[in-house]
Amino acid sequence: MDSVEVEICVNSDRLRELRPAVAAAYAGGAGTIELCSAMHLDGLTPRRQQIVAARAAFRERKGLMAMIRPRAGDFCYGAREHATMLRQIRMAAECGADGVVFGTLRGDGQIDAAALGELVAASRDRGLATTFHRAVDAVPDQLAALETLIGAGVDRVMASGTPWGRPGGALEGRGQLARLIELAAGRIAVVIGGGVNQGNIPAILAALPPNATRVSFHAYSGAHAAGVTTAAAVRALVDAANPAG
Repeated sequence: MDSVEVEICVNSDRLRELRPAVAAAYAGGAGTIELCSAMHLDGLTPRRQQIVAARAAFRERKGLMAMIRPRAGDFCYGAREHATMLRQIRMAAECGADGVVFGTLRGDGQIDAAALGELVAASRDRGLATTFHRAVDAVPDQLAALETLIGAGVDRVMASGTPWGRPGGALEGRGQLARLIELAAGRIAVVIGGGVNQGNIPAILAALPPNATRVSFHAYSGAHAAGVTTAAAVRALVDAANPAG
């Protein structure tokens, strides 16, 4: 398996804590960070000043991903919310983000292909990489959804392999993740998220196809020590994801 990057999710709500958290992710070797506000609501769009602060703390590394999620709850957005997401993509680019993270579904749980196309186009126009977040865990057929995302030109998809809103995370969903990665066949990067920590990464890796490419891990609390993101905790994740390195 190729080298496996680690992405660290950082809560942006307190600027005083945001800067050292991003700096710790940088020092620990995180390839990317996902910047979110309101992590108690599973992550919403960060504010302008928060993205600017994270950009400065992550320095020159091309991996600052900003969440684009205008509200908590489901991933079915009306026209006004969709327009808000387009404005937030523009704002993220203006503040120095390298990519954006979003998801959009129809009322039947399928990916909203029309809305997705507009979000991807708006991101591309501003040079932003795109990630479809764990809304993919809420669709009725993940394998079909993966083809939709690939067809739309999405760069990355984050999944846990377990249904959204139900117990379990990437460890429990590792069989489904293996199927997703095998189907993706390097056509889209797969970001493994959902309860990822230093202790369960080896078991997740062991379940994946040995020839897997474009795979990375995403961690939030797994990068914490006493509730705070630390360089040592991030480095431990990176080492666990790359045991031969």
